[in-house]
Amino acid sequence: MHRPMATHRSAARPVAHRLQLLALALLGSALLPGVNPAFAQVATPVVADDEFHFVVLGDSQFHDPAGFNRIIDDVKLLSPAFVIQVGDMIRGYTDDLVKIRGEWNRFRLQIAPLAPIAFMPVPGNHDLYNASRKADLELEKVYREYWGATYYSFDYQNSLFVVLNTDAPAQENRIDSEQWAWLNRTLNAASEQHVFVFMHRPPNTLDNAEALHELLREHRVRYVFYGHHHHYHFDERDGIRYVMTNAAANSALSQESLGSFDHLLQVSVRDSTTRLAVVRADAIENPEFVHPSDNYDLFNISRKLVARKIPLLEVAEGDGSYRWQMPLHLKNPTQRSLDLFIQCTSKDGRWQFSPRSIEPVRLGAESSTIVQLEASYTRERQPESSPICLIRVPIQKRDGEWVDYTAEAEGQLDR
Repeated sequence: MHRPMATHRSAARPVAHRLQLLALALLGSALLPGVNPAFAQVATPVVADDEFHFVVLGDSQFHDPAGFNRIIDDVKLLSPAFVIQVGDMIRGYTDDLVKIRGEWNRFRLQIAPLAPIAFMPVPGNHDLYNASRKADLELEKVYREYWGATYYSFDYQNSLFVVLNTDAPAQENRIDSEQWAWLNRTLNAASEQHVFVFMHRPPNTLDNAEALHELLREHRVRYVFYGHHHHYHFDERDGIRYVMTNAAANSALSQESLGSFDHLLQVSVRDSTTRLAVVRADAIENPEFVHPSDNYDLFNISRKLVARKIPLLEVAEGDGSYRWQMPLHLKNPTQRSLDLFIQCTSKDGRWQFSPRSIEPVRLGAESSTIVQLEASYTRERQPESSPICLIRVPIQKRDGEWVDYTAEAEGQLDR
């Protein structure tokens, strides 16, 4: 039996202790009028006998190695008990054993950041097929050198995990007789609360699909995970949840609503309960991705750079136009130098500005300045909008990324 590095059952919490926690929760609800007892129970955490989560990855095949690398980094941040990838990890489809070993070495480097999290592979057709697109004993031998058995099981806390090979030589697209007998023995001997099954090809496409479904149903299998078709879908049949997944392999479709998006699956187990979460690629951020100086500087700039309303100061009429001074009082509240880019306009385009083109303004740390502008319009083209100046401030974050903040100052005309 193949096991992850860490397979430990947590010590069972005494029943008396559980009852004590529940009693305290209910007592607390009685002392607080209007408190729902159900919420009072939640407020006092109860330690589970078995609680963990694991991650399931789909096909990768080097279609988007950079995207897959980011998914691996996401998984590392989630820190699951272990990771299972349901096949098609490399490109394969070659008779060149040197090339195959090179691809496996490349793949191992991709997943190296997961350490010490255990990685559990499932063989797929790209992992075992030769240039003629047939399962090959020599390629299977190389696979075993790197990963061991092509089908196996392991237990972790209250769950049994069964990995199947749907692409054995001369037995492609089915569970062969030898493996079937092993699977039957394994399921018959299972006493775990949950049973999870993993394979590469969709089980409903196998030559012995119905017989396999009946076998899994008889043994109350909870989930079956697989890949191969490069999209996500979920179906429940006779209590078995069938889930297809795709990590970073190319999809034949582009409609995200039909499951065509890169993702990972997180499965959580808490005693008798299991939960599946579909996590889109790049949805997980490193905790350090925002530095306090970045958001506080931008927050202070948004409040103090310029007043949102600028009183217009009337200038004597002349040359058939009406003119107002529109002074922009600009303040840099940060410890960094800022470059300001100013553009003035109006919704109906009837306001004219002087100077027409405004040179960029450099503001040193905690400094201020006034940009003197004049806004005007002619008697024949009286506006029905206000003059507006947009002040764009490029800001470089601590990680090197540039972001733009744009403030808006509106001239106020006393009509």
